[in-house]
Amino acid sequence: MLELKPIYNTGTITFIESPEKMTLKKIDSSYIRDPKGIIPNGIYKVFKHEKNKQAFLISFLGSLLLANLIWIILMATVYKEKINNFWYAPAVISLSLILWKLTTVLLNTKQLNVSINLYRESLIEGSRLTPPFVTNMYLNLYKSQTRQNWIVLAILFYGIIFTLLFWWLKDIQWWIFDFSGWIRAIAHNPENIGFVLITILVVTLVMHIYFTIYRKKRIIDIQSFFGNEVISQLEIDELVKEKNKQYAKIFILSVLITLVFPFFIWIIYKKFIKK
Repeated sequence: MLELKPIYNTGTITFIESPEKMTLKKIDSSYIRDPKGIIPNGIYKVFKHEKNKQAFLISFLGSLLLANLIWIILMATVYKEKINNFWYAPAVISLSLILWKLTTVLLNTKQLNVSINLYRESLIEGSRLTPPFVTNMYLNLYKSQTRQNWIVLAILFYGIIFTLLFWWLKDIQWWIFDFSGWIRAIAHNPENIGFVLITILVVTLVMHIYFTIYRKKRIIDIQSFFGNEVISQLEIDELVKEKNKQYAKIFILSVLITLVFPFFIWIIYKKFIKK
C-alpha cells in the first residue's frame, strides 16, 4: 500500500496493490535470476535446476568412477591373493556402465548450455516460443519415470527371488552341485552377503520414492512457467501408455525366460526323460 499527500490538500491519496500482484512479486523475488538478465526468473529457474542436476551427476559419477578404478587396482595388487577372480566381473561391468552414463550426462550438459544461449537469443529477437530443450526435457521426465518404475519393479522382483534362493542354497549340497562350497568360496560369511542384498533392495525402494517425488516437482515447475505450450496432456498419456506396454512385454518375457520355461523343462525332465 502506498500513501501520497497532494501539495495543496491535507488529504491522503492511497494506492493499494492487488493481492495477486503482491503475491506475484513475492514469488518472483524468490526465483533464481538469469546472470545476463534476459531469461525471465521463473523460466530460468527450470534451466538452473537442470544445470544443478547435471553438475551433481557429473560429480557423483566422477566419484564412482574414481572409486571403481581404485577398487580394481587394489584387487589386482594388494588383494590379489585374498579374493576370488569372480569379483572382477561386477567391477568391470560397473565401470563400463559408469563411463557410459558419465558420457551421456556430459553430452546433455553441453546441449543444455547451447539451448540456454539459443533461448536468450530468441528472446532478444522477440520470440516467446518454448525452447525445444524444455519440450524434450519434459518428455524425458515422463519417459524416465516410466522406465524407472519398471526397472525398480524388476530389481525388487528378481532381487527378492535371488536373495531367498541365495539364503536357501548357502547350506545345500545336491548331487554334483556343491552350492554351499561355491558360495563360501566367494564369501566366507554368506550371512553378510544376504544382509547386503537386503540393504540394496531397501535402498532401491527408498531412492525410487525420492526420485519419483523429485521428477513430479520438476514437471510441475515446467507446467507452471510454460503451461500448455510444452505438449498436451493427451500426448503425454498416450506416450506413457505406449511405454508401459513396451516395458510390460519385456518384463513378462524375462519372467518367462528366467523362471517359467526352466520350471516346465524341469517338470518334463522329471516326468518323461528321467523315466
